[in-house]
Parts: sequence; structure tokens; C-alpha cells
Amino acid sequence: MAQGQGSGPCRRGARGRPRPVSLRGRIRRLYEADAPWPRRFRAALAIFDVATVGYFLFTATAEMGVAILAADIAIGIVVGADLAARFVIAGNRARFFLNLANLADIVVLISLAAPIVAGSNLAFLRVLRLLRLVRSYRLAHEIDRAFRSVSINSRVSLAAANLVVFVFVVTSLVWVWEHDRNPALNTYVDAAYFTITTLTTTGYGDIVLTDRIGRIMTIFIMVFGVGFFLNLIQAIYRPAKIEQPCPNCGLSLHDRDASHCKHCGTVIYIETEGDT
Repeated sequence: MAQGQGSGPCRRGARGRPRPVSLRGRIRRLYEADAPWPRRFRAALAIFDVATVGYFLFTATAEMGVAILAADIAIGIVVGADLAARFVIAGNRARFFLNLANLADIVVLISLAAPIVAGSNLAFLRVLRLLRLVRSYRLAHEIDRAFRSVSINSRVSLAAANLVVFVFVVTSLVWVWEHDRNPALNTYVDAAYFTITTLTTTGYGDIVLTDRIGRIMTIFIMVFGVGFFLNLIQAIYRPAKIEQPCPNCGLSLHDRDASHCKHCGTVIYIETEGDT
């Protein structure tokens, strides 16, 4: 049986002749199609994101050597190829560079290239590599796509991802900046402990940042961190809703047992298993 247009590796031309799919089409299929191989490809990218974050955390304060330099180059090639591929299939290429995840990848590429060009171990630039944590949203998105039939409150997963990214990035900044200046910070765990106790406004006082930059970071953690933390608490305890756009007014979130749109009263149809 002949394949329809866009359903396989070839498309049908005006006279029914198969024509090869463009490189852009093949890349788009890898990044967007709901098929086994594209799903495996996106899963591999998500695993790569997690692995690079772990690597960057492990080497944030390590001395630059041949092995680390080689690993940085290899990671930079993969990150650059991924960024270039997403640019090729972007619908609006001007807005592509305004996306937070894309900007984070550009900064990561600069931080990977800087020691190679400058020939020095720039600690501040190296910690910027932890912006790769922003790509954790891709992992959350793939999990959501894989388990879309399961009852999952996506607001909770998004709020948790925001909080985790914030904690890891700020902890790394505290560790890189303070571990040579503050005798109370002996390990990365100490930096994480300080960040979390400050974020939750517990503040036991056993670890204190006394220099000017440290105090600025403490203010930043309290102002923004509390917001991320409260957002997660709100997502957990607010009644879960389901995404079912109203055909009339477009309201996207409704109660799981709703039969009418609360905004305009239009009848909506939400598939359930009868246990809600």
C-alpha cells in the first residue's frame, strides 16, 4: 500500500512520483514526530542533558586537564549540533534566540570554548555551564509526552523542575565563589545546605556569606527562591485540573469531572474512566 504524503521517508509529488524528504523535514521528524525512532532519539538527548549536568557539577572546580578538555570539546560538538538542528527547523528564527533554553545553550557553548581560546581555567565561565540545567525542561516534556495517558499534574512537574534548576544553579554559584573564601563551606553539600535553608527561610546561621557578593547572592536566593518554593507548594495543594480546551472560549484547564466550561458554559467532553 502506498504511503500518504509525509508519512514515510518519501513524499508524493504532483504526478504521484516519490520525492526525497528534505534534510529539514528529516530533522523535524526526529525532533517532533510521535514514532519509535524519534522518541528514542529525544530520549537519548534527554539522557545526554542529565549526564552533562552531572559532569559539569563534578568538574565545576576541577583543574583543566587533557581529559576534561577532550570531554568539553565532545560535549560542545553535541550541544552545538543540537542547537543548529533546532535552529534549522524553527518556525520563527528571530524568536529562536529569545528562547531561554536556546540562550542557555549558547552561553554553555561560549563557556566551553573560552578555556580553549583563552588557555585558562575561568571558574566563573565554567559554572555558567550549569545553565544546561535549563534543558531539564526537555526531559520533563518527554516524560509528559510518554505518560500523557496517565493522570499527572503537569503543573507540579513544571514547578518542581523550576525549583530544582534554581537550587542547582545557585548552589553551584555559591560553591564556586565561596569555597576558597568561606571556611564553613568545605563541600558542595555545604553549599546546597546553605542554599536550601536560605530558600526556605529557615536560616540556622551556622553558614553565613559575609562578603559583598555573598550577601547579594543571599538576597537573590531569598527573593527568588521563596517564589519558586511557594509555586511548587501551590501546585501540589491546588486541585489538579485537566487540559481540555473549550471549543468556544478557549479556556484550557478544567476540573476532571467538568461537563461544562466554567467560563462560557459550553458543553465539553473529557474522557474519563468513570472513577472521578
